[in-house]
Amino acid sequence: MHACDFEYAGISLSEFGFVICSFGGSSGAEPVTGGSSITFNKVSRNHGKRHSLTSANYGECITASFDICKNPDLYDDELEISDNEVRDIMRWLNRREFLPFIAYDDTELGKDKCYYLASFNVEKIVSDDVVVGLRLNMETNSPFGYGEEQELICTIDDNSIVYTDVSDEIGYIYPRLEITCEAAGSLQLNNDRMDTPMIINNCANGEIITVDGENQIISSSVSSHNIMNDFNFNFFRIINSYENRVNVISSSIPITLKMSYTPIIKNAI
Repeated sequence: MHACDFEYAGISLSEFGFVICSFGGSSGAEPVTGGSSITFNKVSRNHGKRHSLTSANYGECITASFDICKNPDLYDDELEISDNEVRDIMRWLNRREFLPFIAYDDTELGKDKCYYLASFNVEKIVSDDVVVGLRLNMETNSPFGYGEEQELICTIDDNSIVYTDVSDEIGYIYPRLEITCEAAGSLQLNNDRMDTPMIINNCANGEIITVDGENQIISSSVSSHNIMNDFNFNFFRIINSYENRVNVISSSIPITLKMSYTPIIKNAI
C-alpha cells in the first residue's frame, strides 16, 4: 500500500500523531491484493478434457495488513506507544461494523479516491518489551472498493438523457431514484439497454415516486396510490458492457428525475 496516512470513520491517522510504516523486510516491496477475486465454478465433460463454466462469483472480500507507528518528525526519539495510546487506536479502529476507509499520501489530499467499508483487528509490535508499532489487519465487506457517489438530476419530457456509467463492474447497478411526475398517466421509465422498461400505472401529476433499487423498495408520496398493484416489478437499471458504458434514458410522461448510485471501483489498496 503506497500511502502515508489514511482516514477511517471520518478521522485521520495523522490526528493521532501516527504514520503508516513497515516493520521487517529490507526491500520495501510487498505483494498486495487487487481484490475482486473471482471463483469459477466448472463441471467436467468429455472425461475431463474440457470443463464447462456453470457460474462465477466473488469468493472473498478484500483484506490487507499494514503497520503504523508514531510519526518520528513529531516525536523524535520518543517512539514508544503507551497503553493509553493503544487503547485510543483500538477504540477508533476495532469496531463491530464496517465504516469508510480511504488511504492517501501527501499529494492526494482532497482528491476523489477509492474507499472501502472496513474494520480492523490490531496487534502490538514489541521490541525490547516496548510497544513500538501496531499491525492493522483490515477486513472489508466487499471484494471491491467504491467511488464517489454519482448523481444525476434532470428533466425528461420529449427528450432523452444520455448517461455514461462509470462503474468498473461489467453488468448493471440498481440506482436510487426520486421521480417527480409532471403529468398524470402511465409512467414508463426506459433505458435503451433494458429489454423492458420500469412501468408504474395510474401516476398523478405532482406525485413523487421513490425507488430504492438495491433493496427493491418502491413508495409513493400519494397515500391513495396502491403503487404495488400498478408496478411491473422491473426495477430500473444502469448497465454497461465492456465495449459500451452509454445509457439512453427516456420517459413516457414528463418527469423530474433524481438518480444516484455508488460506482464499483476495482483497484488495489
